[in-house]
Amino acid sequence: MAAVGQSNHRAVLAVLAILLCYSVIHCKCFHLHGDVQVENGRNATVTWHSRPIDTEYLSLGENEEDEVRLYCGEGSDVRYSKTLNDDHIARWSVMDVLVISKSTLPSVGTVNIGPFINMRDKCQVIFWRYSNGSDPTRTHDGNLVPLFPNEEEPHLITVGSGSVQPMQGHLAMTSDISEMHITWVSADVSSRNPAVYYRQTDVPGDAINIMMSSASATTYSAGDMCGSVAGEVEGKHFRSPGMIYTATMTELKPNTNYTYWYGTGTNTTNGLSPVHWFISPKPTAVSPPSARIIALADMGAWGGSKPKEPEWQSPIPVVVQSMLLASEKKSVDLVTIYGDISYANGKGYVWERFFYRLEPLATRVPVHVAVGNHEYDYISSPTKTHRDPSGLTTPYHPSWGNLDGGSSHGECAVPTAERFKMPSSPGSNGVFWYSHNVANVHMVVISTEHDISPGSTQARWLEQDLAGVNRNTQPWVIVGGHRSLYDNVQYSNADVDLPYQIHGRRFLNPLFAKYKVNVFIAGHYHNYVRTCPMDSLSEQCVQYGGTTYITVGTGGAGLEPNTFSKPYWVQYNMTGSYGFVLFESTSDEQAEITFIASQTGQVMDRTTITRSSPGTSVPQQPQATSKNPFYDPPSLSTETVFEKKPIRCPCSRR
Repeated sequence: MAAVGQSNHRAVLAVLAILLCYSVIHCKCFHLHGDVQVENGRNATVTWHSRPIDTEYLSLGENEEDEVRLYCGEGSDVRYSKTLNDDHIARWSVMDVLVISKSTLPSVGTVNIGPFINMRDKCQVIFWRYSNGSDPTRTHDGNLVPLFPNEEEPHLITVGSGSVQPMQGHLAMTSDISEMHITWVSADVSSRNPAVYYRQTDVPGDAINIMMSSASATTYSAGDMCGSVAGEVEGKHFRSPGMIYTATMTELKPNTNYTYWYGTGTNTTNGLSPVHWFISPKPTAVSPPSARIIALADMGAWGGSKPKEPEWQSPIPVVVQSMLLASEKKSVDLVTIYGDISYANGKGYVWERFFYRLEPLATRVPVHVAVGNHEYDYISSPTKTHRDPSGLTTPYHPSWGNLDGGSSHGECAVPTAERFKMPSSPGSNGVFWYSHNVANVHMVVISTEHDISPGSTQARWLEQDLAGVNRNTQPWVIVGGHRSLYDNVQYSNADVDLPYQIHGRRFLNPLFAKYKVNVFIAGHYHNYVRTCPMDSLSEQCVQYGGTTYITVGTGGAGLEPNTFSKPYWVQYNMTGSYGFVLFESTSDEQAEITFIASQTGQVMDRTTITRSSPGTSVPQQPQATSKNPFYDPPSLSTETVFEKKPIRCPCSRR
């Protein structure tokens, strides 16, 4: 009997050994868990752990090469994606975002990553660990290999209220001062009657005083794009924008505070936006005459050039927050971004991030845009049909310029034209060229990426528009586009942008002189330059009248190095600071131009320009070119436009 018992005992142990071996081979050895839903714009906490016997996972998070990567879209089950290596939309060094870890077996660790943006899809986080030598049997990226969590059940994260949440709200003026556009995106909720609801803020909020305007819808597809990267259907490249809804608030009283909300449903959890407010446009002949307009260019959406740079180091939140603070201190009528808006460069998720950052400002103040090379410039393909929303069959590529570099990476302004609804006027062309009035200022936006030479469609429209301005009601005229006409870069003969400036002056300056354009605003160069008021024909500084040329490519993209000369017409230039220009028409005869540093609110430059009465300007002797190759700016003002303290990123660091 004893022998039989021992035999049975050995049999049981053998079965247990087999079961243990099977469980080791077939277990889920690596797990990710943590937040499964996060608020829009917030961070997520993700924790990993492994089995005590799994030596493959020893020392996770200790190597500086270890990363966590974020994948969003189409269910986010990316385990077998052929483009897994390059299809992430964000990545972080584990050592940079590590909260706590135990790298010995069992390996345990927690990272805090984000912010997460609601892009109407679920997201998945994957741990990429350093492996000494690549394994040809596994997906790898150099020496990094992915650790797929919970093999049968990937850890997915839902952001915000899901796909029906209205997001990316932004206001825009129309040609009628009794109207205001509001545009937002969500999943297709057309069957639920999307609309905007609004009322005067100081009027009781009962139903009888609430007005409603239904929304129209549009969208775009990968097939609308003009080439790669924008036309490639991948998580990192083309991303469906959802449905883009626009509703127009009508019958607005001038210069009045309105409360509004938009979307569908009954609250913010099932399809409605939070409540916002704005001030309706001022009447044409406001007394005292006054318009406050913010201008900047070359913004971007997220961090800097380093691929793993933490998001909070990006200047974009600071730039947007500073404009919002300036508008809260004293109401701003309009913000205009003069091109190179998001720097999406064909990557759809960048547009999502950009609008998330812009929304707090753009739901308070109307935001208008011009197209830059990073929105529009593309190289047409004879084998691909596309939809150039400006109406051209082939892009504008003059032999003398550098407009053929494909800077939009195939976007050809499709996302810009569909996402922004600009004012219309006779002969205008969507986001490309248009005009409208802001109190006593006539605003004209042109496309420097399209033909502006005499006789071109755009040039004929521009002259007709300028000739039709009533200078009694709009004594001030501002024209703007992306590429600058005057700056103080030290050019070489090979500089590709110099020919554009030479031809642009030749095309535009006669019109500016003929119709007494007061200010031309541009970007493209990532610095701030202000010229003296110039007679646009002689290019001499004048005592009053003339055109002041401003370059304000300081909206967030990497700043230019300090390699500048001092042409006689430069009155001020500055490098090393992000910021924006504030134009204020203090009267019908005088206006102030102020450059404000975003980080501190400090006034870095201010000048008063005087509009000439009909007649001739008085030329001044040109200033001598300085022997110093760098301009030595005057002492900085101590005045601040908003509270003088560093502005922190408004996102949560949870």
